[in-house]
Amino acid sequence: MPEPAFSGQRFTRQQRLLTAGQFKNIFRRGRRLRLDSLELITLSNDFGQPRLGVVVPKRCVKLAVRRNTIKRWARESFRRRQQRLPVGDIILQVRGQVVTFAQVEAAMERLCGAAP
Repeated sequence: MPEPAFSGQRFTRQQRLLTAGQFKNIFRRGRRLRLDSLELITLSNDFGQPRLGVVVPKRCVKLAVRRNTIKRWARESFRRRQQRLPVGDIILQVRGQVVTFAQVEAAMERLCGAAP
């Protein structure tokens, strides 16, 4: 079976921040950028590709459906821009109750021009 045409734009396991230690290191040492209801925390890495972690606290977004939607938006925005993003670890953290897809897109687009 042939591979899908979008295979270069998948969100693979190697592009995810997975462990609490990885998140803790980025929270401690990363650079912070606040945009509306979102905060981006970036830190360079030695993996040769950008990696993404998403934090949507229950105290900010009460409904699980809404939290999952925001995470899906972040992954999709990352996936579409991964070739243009700087090499580094990125955490997208929600800080407010109202988050839109346009805000997530704008945050990722802002990263495309900035170095971690």
